[in-house]
Amino acid sequence: MKYSNEDWAIKRKNGLLRYLLIDGVLILGGPFAVVMQVVGVFVFRDEGQTIGQYFTSTRTWATFILHGTLFGLAVGFLNWRRNQKTFAESNSASH
Repeated sequence: MKYSNEDWAIKRKNGLLRYLLIDGVLILGGPFAVVMQVVGVFVFRDEGQTIGQYFTSTRTWATFILHGTLFGLAVGFLNWRRNQKTFAESNSASH
């Protein structure tokens, strides 16, 4: 678990939805989406399309939002479950 028991107790109290939005989508999904867009310039850009045209394309922004949201929610949920399990194990071991 990357949080101390005290920090995780606070995050846990704030709820899963807030955790997924902040830690999942913003902190994990945002950087992932940026990297995917940079990779996309070299892999998905149409022939003859400039970098400027690629980054102003509606398709580019739709995939940016989709990458960030889906990756952030998936990895955020996995992290939530892992942290919950570690938190429960550490609390049962201390009692």
